[in-house]
This record gives sequence, C-alpha cells and structure tokens, in this order.
Amino acid sequence: MESLGRILSRITLPGPGPLQQREIQASVGRVLGESGSKQVRVGSIRRNRLTLEVRSAARVFEWEAFRKQELLQDLRNVPGLESLEEVKFRVGAWRDHGIG
Repeated sequence: MESLGRILSRITLPGPGPLQQREIQASVGRVLGESGSKQVRVGSIRRNRLTLEVRSAARVFEWEAFRKQELLQDLRNVPGLESLEEVKFRVGAWRDHGIG
C-alpha cells in the first residue's frame, strides 16, 4: 500500500504556494522598487499568466506601459516560473489590518 506522504507529494494545487509568493513578491520589489512593492500583491497564477493586484489605476497604467517586460524577464528567473508567458495587472483593494 502506498503511503499518504507519497500520494500527497504528487498532488499540485493551483496557484503559487506561500514560499513561491514570497519569491514573486521579492522579484516584484526589485523591479518596481520598495514603494511599488507595497502597492502590489500576487493575485493568481493560471496557465502561465501571473496576475498582480495593484492599489491604483494610475500605477496599473504606468507599469503596463513601462515595466511589464522588465518584470516578466526578472520573474522568469524565479524557480517554477521559467515558463511564465505574461504578467497582468489589475486594480484591487485589500486591507492592511492596522499595518502601515
């Protein structure tokens, strides 16, 4: 009989895990700077497309126009994201829960 650990090791859940999210967030911070990294968070990863939620529509426009390709190239160096095809930005809002 196969062990539960072995079965679970073959299961992959959709989206990035917590460790990969930290690596993605760190890469975003390197490209967009410290102030930019505070205004964006990982939304989802589906079909080799990363969606980042951004607090401001103006930032979405700026990053789509001027930083998208640079960010995509940097993120392709993150283990597990080598086949990343696209980075999308969308306006999102979230609570800081008293932080910041």
